[in-house]
Amino acid sequence: MSLSYAMLGILSYGPRTGYSLKKVFDKSISQVWVASLSQIYRELSVLEKKGYVYSTIQKQDDRPNKRIYNITGAGELAFQEWLQDFPDKLSYPLRDGFMLRIFFGSKLEKEELIIQFERFISQKKAYLKVLEEIESTFNVYCNEFSSESPEKDQLFWNFTIKRGKMTLKTVIRWAEECVEQLGEYGD
Repeated sequence: MSLSYAMLGILSYGPRTGYSLKKVFDKSISQVWVASLSQIYRELSVLEKKGYVYSTIQKQDDRPNKRIYNITGAGELAFQEWLQDFPDKLSYPLRDGFMLRIFFGSKLEKEELIIQFERFISQKKAYLKVLEEIESTFNVYCNEFSSESPEKDQLFWNFTIKRGKMTLKTVIRWAEECVEQLGEYGD
Protein backbone atom coordinates (compact mmCIF):
# COMPACT_ATOMS: atom_id res chain seq x y z
CA MET A 1 0.00 0.00 0.00
CA SER A 2 2.88 2.40 0.69
CA LEU A 3 3.99 2.09 -2.93
CA SER A 4 0.82 3.95 -3.96
CA TYR A 5 1.58 6.78 -1.57
CA ALA A 6 5.23 6.95 -2.57
CA MET A 7 4.09 7.35 -6.17
CA LEU A 8 1.49 9.97 -5.24
CA GLY A 9 4.17 11.81 -3.29
CA ILE A 10 6.48 11.87 -6.29
CA LEU A 11 3.65 12.96 -8.57
CA SER A 12 2.83 15.78 -6.13
CA TYR A 13 6.06 17.39 -7.35
CA GLY A 14 4.86 17.26 -10.95
CA PRO A 15 3.76 15.04 -13.84
CA ARG A 16 5.84 11.99 -14.74
CA THR A 17 5.87 9.00 -17.01
CA GLY A 18 6.03 5.55 -15.46
CA TYR A 19 9.64 5.27 -16.58
CA SER A 20 10.59 8.60 -14.98
CA LEU A 21 8.83 7.51 -11.75
CA LYS A 22 11.11 4.47 -11.70
CA LYS A 23 14.12 6.72 -12.24
CA VAL A 24 13.06 8.89 -9.30
CA PHE A 25 12.66 5.80 -7.10
CA ASP A 26 16.16 4.67 -8.02
CA LYS A 27 17.78 8.07 -7.50
CA SER A 28 15.97 9.29 -4.40
CA ILE A 29 13.93 6.93 -2.23
CA SER A 30 15.35 3.51 -2.99
CA GLN A 31 16.91 3.41 0.47
CA VAL A 32 13.44 3.37 2.02
CA TRP A 33 11.24 1.89 -0.70
CA VAL A 34 12.09 -0.02 -3.85
CA ALA A 35 9.84 -0.69 -6.79
CA SER A 36 10.23 -2.44 -10.10
CA LEU A 37 9.02 -0.87 -13.31
CA SER A 38 6.26 -3.49 -13.61
CA GLN A 39 5.05 -2.71 -10.06
CA ILE A 40 4.99 1.00 -10.88
CA TYR A 41 2.92 0.53 -14.04
CA ARG A 42 0.55 -1.88 -12.29
CA GLU A 43 0.07 0.60 -9.44
CA LEU A 44 -0.42 3.53 -11.83
CA SER A 45 -3.32 1.62 -13.37
CA VAL A 46 -4.84 1.08 -9.91
CA LEU A 47 -4.35 4.73 -8.97
CA GLU A 48 -5.98 5.84 -12.21
CA LYS A 49 -9.01 3.60 -11.57
CA LYS A 50 -9.34 5.13 -8.08
CA GLY A 51 -9.25 8.61 -9.59
CA TYR A 52 -6.03 9.55 -7.78
CA VAL A 53 -4.12 10.13 -11.02
CA TYR A 54 -5.01 10.79 -14.61
CA SER A 55 -2.91 10.33 -17.69
CA THR A 56 -2.47 12.11 -20.96
CA ILE A 57 -0.74 10.96 -24.09
CA GLN A 58 2.13 13.04 -25.41
CA LYS A 59 2.68 12.36 -29.09
CA GLN A 60 6.24 11.95 -30.30
CA ASP A 61 7.32 11.78 -33.90
CA ASP A 62 10.53 9.82 -33.51
CA ARG A 63 9.48 7.48 -30.66
CA PRO A 64 6.40 5.78 -29.27
CA ASN A 65 3.95 8.14 -27.58
CA LYS A 66 4.43 8.84 -23.87
CA ARG A 67 1.77 8.40 -21.20
CA ILE A 68 2.22 11.16 -18.62
CA TYR A 69 0.62 10.80 -15.19
CA ASN A 70 -0.65 13.68 -13.06
CA ILE A 71 -1.98 13.62 -9.53
CA THR A 72 -5.63 14.65 -9.08
CA GLY A 73 -7.18 16.62 -6.23
CA ALA A 74 -8.44 13.33 -4.78
CA GLY A 75 -4.93 11.91 -5.08
CA GLU A 76 -3.45 14.94 -3.29
CA LEU A 77 -6.02 14.55 -0.51
CA ALA A 78 -5.38 10.80 -0.16
CA PHE A 79 -1.63 11.44 -0.05
CA GLN A 80 -1.98 14.15 2.63
CA GLU A 81 -4.25 11.94 4.74
CA TRP A 82 -1.79 9.07 4.52
CA LEU A 83 1.13 11.38 5.30
CA GLN A 84 -0.53 12.69 8.46
CA ASP A 85 -1.82 9.30 9.65
CA PHE A 86 1.24 7.83 11.37
CA PRO A 87 0.66 4.26 12.55
CA ASP A 88 0.70 3.52 16.28
CA LYS A 89 3.51 1.06 15.76
CA LEU A 90 6.36 2.73 13.85
CA SER A 91 8.58 -0.32 13.49
CA TYR A 92 7.51 -3.67 12.16
CA PRO A 93 8.90 -7.11 12.88
CA LEU A 94 11.53 -8.02 10.43
CA ARG A 95 12.34 -11.22 8.66
CA ASP A 96 16.04 -11.57 8.09
CA GLY A 97 17.27 -14.86 6.67
CA PHE A 98 20.90 -13.94 7.21
CA MET A 99 20.38 -13.25 10.92
CA LEU A 100 18.35 -16.42 11.33
CA ARG A 101 21.28 -18.41 9.91
CA ILE A 102 23.67 -16.57 12.24
CA PHE A 103 21.46 -17.48 15.19
CA PHE A 104 22.03 -21.13 14.31
CA GLY A 105 25.66 -20.52 13.33
CA SER A 106 27.03 -22.97 15.86
CA LYS A 107 25.86 -25.70 13.49
CA LEU A 108 28.23 -24.42 10.74
CA GLU A 109 31.99 -24.49 10.32
CA LYS A 110 33.74 -21.33 11.50
CA GLU A 111 35.34 -20.82 8.07
CA GLU A 112 31.92 -20.89 6.35
CA LEU A 113 30.56 -18.32 8.80
CA ILE A 114 33.52 -16.04 8.19
CA ILE A 115 32.98 -16.30 4.43
CA GLN A 116 29.31 -15.40 4.83
CA PHE A 117 30.08 -12.48 7.17
CA GLU A 118 32.61 -11.19 4.65
CA ARG A 119 30.01 -11.45 1.86
CA PHE A 120 27.59 -9.55 4.09
CA ILE A 121 30.19 -6.83 4.75
CA SER A 122 31.01 -6.55 1.05
CA GLN A 123 27.33 -6.22 0.07
CA LYS A 124 26.65 -3.62 2.76
CA LYS A 125 29.71 -1.59 1.75
CA ALA A 126 28.56 -1.67 -1.88
CA TYR A 127 25.10 -0.46 -0.86
CA LEU A 128 26.68 2.28 1.27
CA LYS A 129 28.39 3.53 -1.91
CA VAL A 130 25.02 3.50 -3.69
CA LEU A 131 23.51 5.62 -0.91
CA GLU A 132 26.41 8.05 -1.14
CA GLU A 133 25.78 8.36 -4.89
CA ILE A 134 22.08 8.98 -4.26
CA GLU A 135 22.96 11.57 -1.66
CA SER A 136 25.18 13.39 -4.14
CA THR A 137 22.24 13.71 -6.57
CA PHE A 138 19.79 15.06 -4.01
CA ASN A 139 20.63 18.70 -4.85
CA VAL A 140 19.86 18.14 -8.51
CA TYR A 141 16.64 16.22 -7.81
CA CYS A 142 15.41 18.68 -5.18
CA ASN A 143 15.89 21.60 -7.53
CA GLU A 144 14.23 19.67 -10.38
CA PHE A 145 11.26 18.51 -8.28
CA SER A 146 10.49 21.21 -5.82
CA SER A 147 9.63 24.62 -7.09
CA GLU A 148 8.35 25.69 -3.67
CA SER A 149 11.15 24.88 -1.23
CA PRO A 150 13.99 22.68 -2.48
CA GLU A 151 16.07 23.36 0.64
CA LYS A 152 13.28 22.09 2.89
CA ASP A 153 12.73 19.00 0.73
CA GLN A 154 16.45 18.30 0.72
CA LEU A 155 16.53 18.48 4.53
CA PHE A 156 13.93 15.73 4.82
CA TRP A 157 15.37 13.65 2.00
CA ASN A 158 18.71 13.81 3.79
CA PHE A 159 17.10 12.52 6.99
CA THR A 160 16.29 9.27 5.16
CA ILE A 161 19.71 8.88 3.57
CA LYS A 162 21.43 9.68 6.88
CA ARG A 163 19.52 6.89 8.64
CA GLY A 164 20.37 4.45 5.86
CA LYS A 165 24.06 5.31 5.97
CA MET A 166 24.24 5.20 9.76
CA THR A 167 22.46 1.84 9.85
CA LEU A 168 24.79 0.38 7.23
CA LYS A 169 27.89 1.64 9.02
CA THR A 170 26.64 0.08 12.25
CA VAL A 171 25.90 -3.35 10.74
CA ILE A 172 29.23 -3.32 8.90
CA ARG A 173 31.04 -2.63 12.18
CA TRP A 174 28.97 -5.36 13.89
CA ALA A 175 29.85 -7.91 11.19
CA GLU A 176 33.54 -6.97 11.31
CA GLU A 177 33.54 -7.51 15.08
CA CYS A 178 31.83 -10.88 14.61
CA VAL A 179 34.52 -11.95 12.12
CA GLU A 180 37.17 -10.84 14.60
CA GLN A 181 35.53 -12.82 17.44
CA LEU A 182 35.17 -15.87 15.24
CA GLY A 183 38.89 -15.62 14.37
CA GLU A 184 39.72 -15.66 18.07
CA TYR A 185 37.27 -18.46 18.87
CA GLY A 186 38.64 -21.98 18.93
CA ASP A 187 36.84 -24.76 17.07
